[in-house]
This record gives sequence, C-alpha cells and structure tokens, in this order.
Amino acid sequence: MITTMTQTKTFAVTGGNVLSGTVKLSGAKNAALPMIAAACLGEEPTILDNVPVELRDVKILIQVLKEAGAEIQVDGTTVSCARGAFPSGSINPIASEIRYSLLLLGLASALKSELLLPMPGGCKIGDRKYDLHLLGLSKLGSAVEETDEGIHIASSGNIGAEIEFYLPTTSGTENIMIAAAIADGETTILNANTRPEIMELAKLLNLMGADVECSNRVVQIKGAKSIKGGIRYSVMPGWDEAVTYIIASTMTGGEICIPDFSLDFIKEDARLLKEIGIDVFEWGGSVYASGKKAKRSFDLFTAPYPGINSDMQPIFAALAFVVDGKSTITDLRFTERFKYIDELKKFGGSVHSFGNTAIVEGGRPLKGAEVKATDLRGGASCILTALVSEGTTVISNVSQIERGYENIVSKLQQLGANIESQQS
Repeated sequence: MITTMTQTKTFAVTGGNVLSGTVKLSGAKNAALPMIAAACLGEEPTILDNVPVELRDVKILIQVLKEAGAEIQVDGTTVSCARGAFPSGSINPIASEIRYSLLLLGLASALKSELLLPMPGGCKIGDRKYDLHLLGLSKLGSAVEETDEGIHIASSGNIGAEIEFYLPTTSGTENIMIAAAIADGETTILNANTRPEIMELAKLLNLMGADVECSNRVVQIKGAKSIKGGIRYSVMPGWDEAVTYIIASTMTGGEICIPDFSLDFIKEDARLLKEIGIDVFEWGGSVYASGKKAKRSFDLFTAPYPGINSDMQPIFAALAFVVDGKSTITDLRFTERFKYIDELKKFGGSVHSFGNTAIVEGGRPLKGAEVKATDLRGGASCILTALVSEGTTVISNVSQIERGYENIVSKLQQLGANIESQQS
C-alpha cells in the first residue's frame, strides 16, 4: 500500500559524458492512467499490457480503484481490470496526490454511483482547472458539487448531450468519454483534445463494447446500456519519454536508437528538432537521432495536438542551453509553467522568464548546482541541463520526476550518463 511520505532521495548527475545507445520506452503514463480507469467499466476483466506499473501515479490510481471496489490484479507490466463493486466505501485521501483521480468521477457517473473525491493533485504548473470536467458531467445528468471535503458526484444514469469545451482538455475529454460510454443517447464533445492518448482510449473503449468516434477536435460517443470488456490491449509507448531521451542524447552530441517507436506520435516535435539541426528519422520500426551537427536557436509555441505539448517545453528549454543564439519558449496552455526557470538559473546560464515566455541564450558555460524538481518536466529539465554542465549536480524532490519517468536513472546509465540515485 502506498502512503504519503517524506522523500529523501536525490539524483546526483556529473556532466560531460556523451550519451549514445539504445533505450526501450515504457508504456505512456498519460495513456495508461485513463485506460486503467476505462477498463473498470467492463463487466468482464480487460487486460492491459505494457503498463508502467512502477510509476507512483499508476500505483496510486490502482490502489484507489481497488479500495473503491474495482477488481484489479497486477502481474509484471500487465494489469487486469473489471468493474467489481466500484464504488464502495470512501475514496482514499491519497487520491488527492494525482490529477487523474478525477477519472473516478466519470466512472461513478457512468455506473450510476455516488462518491466523494478528495481534491485532485498533480504537478503544480499554474492554473489547472477541472471546471470542464464538472461542466461535462453535469450536462450528462450527474449531480456534481464541490465541498470543503472534495468533489461529490451522484448519478442515476446519463443522458447524451452536446458538450463544448472553451479549451481542449486532455483529461476532461477522457472523463466525458468514460462517463458517456454508458448512457442513453449520443454525446458529442466539441473542441475536444484528440491527441494520440485519446485516440488510444477510444480504441480500447470500442474493443470493450462502446461506440466512440474521434476526429480532429471532435469526439462522438453513442451510449451503451453496459460495457462487456473482456479484451486485451497494449498501452502505447511513452512519446514524452522518447522526446526526453532524444534531447538528452543529442544535447551531449550523442546518437540514440529507440526501438518499437514511430515518429507519428511526435511529428511536430520531430519537425522542430530537425529545424534545430538534430537528425531524426525512422527506419525498420525504430527511431534514430543524432546530435553531432551544429544546433540552431529556435522559437517554440506550445499548442494542442498535433502541436508541441506543453509538457515538453521544459525539455526544450534545456536543449536551448547548447544551441547557438537566443531561443524563446512560449506556453499558450499553462501560462505559469515556468517555476523551473529559477532552478535552471542556478547552472549559470542565461535564462529568464516573463509572463508565459522564457528566453534562453545558448552557448554559455554551465556548472553543476543544487537544484529542486519543481514538477515532473521541470525536474527532467534539470537532469538534462546537468548532463552538459561541468561538475556534479544534486537534484532533490525527485519523486516529482519519478511520477512520469519509469527507471529514468537506469535508462540514462544505459546511454552512458553519470547519474546515481542517492538516499539523503
């Protein structure tokens, strides 16, 4: 059982090594989490393969669902999920540590249930509203109320509706897809986020017995009376891992191979990497990248898929340290997602932020420092910067990093990085 505890682990990174070799991706966290929740709609067990079960967010979601009555079994990287008696009893307060606990609301809504969910958590990256979740669930007919204790939902059955988001939300789209899968009538989500993880969720739901269609920014769900489940599906590889390791290697002038991966998942990221001067190509079912050429400054604007996801802007900020010239990074989704910049400043490079923009002037010498992982991607950005800094960097609060990167230390070590996990 997972409990909240004080994290004393740190990462020590000594820069200067060239990272080259092959790295095998884990399953994508942000695909696995909604799939696990959706699989709990099924009357019969649905088996998910390639689940990143070592990630804390995944462990917490599984624990919370099991304690709420779902039938879940874990065997290696395979997870079997069924409805069971969900929900029964109160929701474990540890659910407040992860944002994807919000998907329990969609489950309860679909299964004509009632529950009180502790306020959701996740990375502290500015204003992460969940009002669109509550709006959509209310339009489907659920009674939703925020209280001092959390979010209360009660459902006697959903009725299809047209739901328009004022901005594309990934987990909000997924929540409504889960809730509307068992409903009377058809639900249409307009201005939905239809990134690859959501397309994969739709495929899973359809195999389980739902009727979901996804097109560019529109999702249509024809409600079913029940969802049978009883199928087997593999979680997509972690595209965010892929971008991180490509940049980690090529920042150091190395070359990397990522087997069983496709650039289709990161088309816009790959386009920008090529523009910067990094060779990226796909061959024989693997992706290859080389950072041996000179690298150019760039301007990055985050955008909903197929644009570059907001998650990746801290990773590109680290890359900007090793390019020639001044790069700008503008986040059009989470305008306050620049807390990590204060940590990057400690390396001695030229970097500052204002509003929703960061400016990095590359080519300056960097030195190891004591830094803190302010959030998942900000922490990864510190690791990448440390790889090209003189001396040793110590990174604290690494539980944030381990929320989204399975076995990151061993994977970087396989590529040749001088990185160690330490208990302090």
